[in-house]
Amino acid sequence: MRVMITGSSGQIGTNLGLRLLDAGHTVFGIDRRQNSWTDRIPTLLQDLSMPYRDFVGGIGGAPYPPCDVVVHLAANAKVHELVQYPHRALENITVTFNVLEYCRQQQVPVVFSSSREVYGDIQRYLTEERTADFAFAESPYSASKIAGESLVYSYARCYGLRYVVFRFSNVYGRYDNDIERMERVIPLFIRELQAGRPITVFGREKTLDFTHVDDCVDGIIRGIDA
Repeated sequence: MRVMITGSSGQIGTNLGLRLLDAGHTVFGIDRRQNSWTDRIPTLLQDLSMPYRDFVGGIGGAPYPPCDVVVHLAANAKVHELVQYPHRALENITVTFNVLEYCRQQQVPVVFSSSREVYGDIQRYLTEERTADFAFAESPYSASKIAGESLVYSYARCYGLRYVVFRFSNVYGRYDNDIERMERVIPLFIRELQAGRPITVFGREKTLDFTHVDDCVDGIIRGIDA
């Protein structure tokens, strides 16, 4: 299978690309930065947040090879950064529109990477998928993911676009570009433990769901094969 991955230099994109290559699939990546972990994934450096109008051959007319499915992972994904710079949420929406328009014109299905943030800060243990609602959006990031999902569903209804949506939750594991900056809690905890320092949790009620990157990749591959 020929798989195009947007955000191919990120954590999930790198793990997914390598897994697909090892399984004998053809992978083509798109990212605005080079992959710092591997050179095995053929990658076109392109900023997908521009207001493109040409989708012949590729987004913005770029030379894309033919593909059978697009896995859309590219996004400004740090919640706190989008609070500080909310225009980056608009970039997420623009990127998703560009990807969907390319998929529509090329008639290829899309796998969209959404987030648990679409549920908001709900005060219950169990959450059903249908409880995601724009009224619960707590940040520009969560709003951008809700908007992205809405675009996906609209393209499915209007144009018959085939899709799968995954709502990931605090992904951790290998090929994390934030390990050195320690902006994620699990790398931060690891650093503190390695230094022999205690881990501080601010309140017993502070709980969070985490997902290992291998589980994300397993789910995406099953979605591709479905």
